[in-house]
Amino acid sequence: MPGPAGVSCEPPPPPPTSFPTFTAAPDPSVAAGESWTADIRSTCGELTLRLDPRRAPRSLASFVALARAGYWTDSVCHRLTTPPAPTAFLQCGDPSGRSTAEPGYDLPLENVPADRTYRVGDVGIARGDGFPGTAGEFFLVHRDFTVPAGAPVYSLVGRVTAGQQVVANIAGIGGEDFRSDGPPFTSISVLTVSVHPG
Repeated sequence: MPGPAGVSCEPPPPPPTSFPTFTAAPDPSVAAGESWTADIRSTCGELTLRLDPRRAPRSLASFVALARAGYWTDSVCHRLTTPPAPTAFLQCGDPSGRSTAEPGYDLPLENVPADRTYRVGDVGIARGDGFPGTAGEFFLVHRDFTVPAGAPVYSLVGRVTAGQQVVANIAGIGGEDFRSDGPPFTSISVLTVSVHPG
């Protein structure tokens, strides 16, 4: 289905019936190096991320380990936040399709912007109630937003370097039933995530 940004989406596959789980967070050495690249293939197009392990070593190690384990294969982007919600991102990485999946560990906060502002193209780690980082889900920012004092902040792991139009397309169409914090009107799933140094 073509959107306002000229992006076409294919029907998403059914969510997987099972997904990998872990007993502990991976060691930061899993993602050692100066930078990493993640290639995301989705039902609405491809995105490329540049990831920085120096600023968020624990979060990056988790991202790399989950990608290599196929945790996000056929997973749903289940949440889109738009005005009047205080945030502005597309949240992905839920293999259950119901925002109930977890890989088995949580993450500390890392690389939180000093001004609490998240900008278009930022890639962050989602948070659950009472947890610094949910580890399994990530988000892609589609509009600059600043987290007010007292509200949850998020770890940043990198930037979208190609394919931001995919996120803009989903955000431009809006949320299901005009909700400002719920499923996107246009269904989108992550098909595969591959990672490599450099």
